[in-house]
Amino acid sequence: MKKPQATDFLIKFLSTICLVIIISGCASYSKQIDQATDAFRDGDYATAEQKMQEVLEADRNKLLRYMELGVIRHELGDYRESNRLLEQAYQLSEGLYGTSIRELMTRASSNAGMLPYKSEVFERTYIHYYKMLNYIFLAQGDLSRQEKNQLLDAVRIEGRRAQILLDERVFQTGSYEEAEEDKARLLNQILALYAKLNGEVINPRELTFRDNAFMHYIMGVMYEKYGELDNARISYERAANVYERGYVKQYELDPGMVDQAKFDTARILKHQRDSRWQRVASTISSRDLKNLLNQYIPDKEANLLVLQEVDLTSPKGELNLVMKLNKNKNQLEIRPLLIGTKEEQGYQLSWFYYLYAPKGILNAVQRIHREGYYNPNEIRPKTIGVGPVMSVMEQIPGLINALETGVRLAVPLFYYDAPPFTSRLMVDGHSTVSMMDADNIAGLHMANTLVRAQRELTEAMAVESLRLSSCLLTGMPSFGCSLAAAATCMADTRSWLTLPHTIRMQRLILPEGEYEISIISENRNFRNVDSFTKELIPGSIKIIRQRTVYRP
Repeated sequence: MKKPQATDFLIKFLSTICLVIIISGCASYSKQIDQATDAFRDGDYATAEQKMQEVLEADRNKLLRYMELGVIRHELGDYRESNRLLEQAYQLSEGLYGTSIRELMTRASSNAGMLPYKSEVFERTYIHYYKMLNYIFLAQGDLSRQEKNQLLDAVRIEGRRAQILLDERVFQTGSYEEAEEDKARLLNQILALYAKLNGEVINPRELTFRDNAFMHYIMGVMYEKYGELDNARISYERAANVYERGYVKQYELDPGMVDQAKFDTARILKHQRDSRWQRVASTISSRDLKNLLNQYIPDKEANLLVLQEVDLTSPKGELNLVMKLNKNKNQLEIRPLLIGTKEEQGYQLSWFYYLYAPKGILNAVQRIHREGYYNPNEIRPKTIGVGPVMSVMEQIPGLINALETGVRLAVPLFYYDAPPFTSRLMVDGHSTVSMMDADNIAGLHMANTLVRAQRELTEAMAVESLRLSSCLLTGMPSFGCSLAAAATCMADTRSWLTLPHTIRMQRLILPEGEYEISIISENRNFRNVDSFTKELIPGSIKIIRQRTVYRP
């Protein structure tokens, strides 16, 4: 009687060793594309472009290829080619949405990375951001009046496209105002209470991407730049509302963005001789901005907008899990299988704990603020009762044995890092002011990955069970099927990596003249200065955009 038990133990032990070896050989999208992003950081855009094309050559990566190459061409100053690529990305993204049953079946016969990349909604908004900037910079060239007007019309079209996309998102998810009203309802307060009692520390409703305040602000800038003051005011007002109602808190942005958007709303109203500007001004908390608004005389001073794109966004990684059947308890048990450095393992374990592991209220309170590495032995597995479907599972030859041995699952996680440096603005060697965090693209990625986490796990369980069952029906031993399934299992870790981590901005109203503008970026071990000489003209907006990458 002991020999079968010893054999079972040996099989399970060897299976675990094989799983670790297989997983160690898997590379996430960010690892595959490291050479391209390293070249991008070094300013070697030709190499970055070549490596991107090599990694993203497959047709399933077409959308991602257009987006990545579009940003590289933007950095090269090839704005026409950048727009050609980004327009292709826009057209392609319009037809790619959701996940069909057919795609899940395809994933079961390959892996998630073999499906067409579809992009996230917030990524699609940045297609329009870069296209608007491209058209503006093209219009600053030596062109005929007709050519400039055509480019300005194109800016308006991109603004409208972004507006439609964000309006659709608000319609689907509800606005920040509706979310606040919903949160105040008694039922949701009770739900939140029981969620805490159950140890749920992630509330998807609070992390859902609803709108993009920064994009509304940029649309306001574009409209104002070309004289559409009513549209500019509406966009600034919506930006202020979205920032104030939840966007600043949700993505840890600079609270000063609320006042800045309100200031620009009031400034446009004052320009239009609309007395409502005083009511808007009364809601601004910054005394300096209030004083500036009182002194503001339309068309008498110049407007400078400085945009700094900070580094590159953080990458997605892969959380590996082992799903085993505990037949004595009639339940599936899911545990993390940790790989990489101690720091990476700690991050993976934290991700599993917060999103999947069972937690009571006391356990959650004790651990919620703990930093550093967690002990895997202290984390209980996620359990799912299978009593009602056990009879179905038993009908598939070898499935029970395979599940008792262990099945590998892979789901995405997001390696979030804080911005690598702070930034300040200097004008003519003085008047230093901090750059404000206006949008947090890494934060958007993080929140989106958290919101999708439960669905990703459910799909992984379904796909890997189907893959395992299909293999077992061919007559292959359960041990072999488990290893075959593990070898092809992979999470989809693709994302638009040439997007910046954070976008910072500062806006100044200055007298007419030529100025030396410097963006100073620094931390304890890093200092970078980007300088520009700009002629500012009364009644016009001058835009400076700079990508600053971190080179420790």
